[in-house]
Amino acid sequence: MRLIFEADEAWSMMMLIVSQVVDGVDLPDDAKVKIRTWRSAHAEGSEKMNLLAEEMNEALGNTIDDATRRLIRRKGGFVPSIQQEDA
Repeated sequence: MRLIFEADEAWSMMMLIVSQVVDGVDLPDDAKVKIRTWRSAHAEGSEKMNLLAEEMNEALGNTIDDATRRLIRRKGGFVPSIQQEDA
């Protein structure tokens, strides 16, 4: 399985998480200021947001790969039902 976030999708997800934290968690005012500063630095289309999207995709890919390896070890092997060609 391949799952890749585009930069705008990663931005939308991170902004949702940040807004939930700022609005829904009892944080000191200085922590909220730091979170808002981080959010401003990671504006949609910014270089920092593009790098974050790449890091998110790498972490997600590693997690999926690890889960697949555990499944293969537990089941004793893996036989794909459809052969995929490298693009």
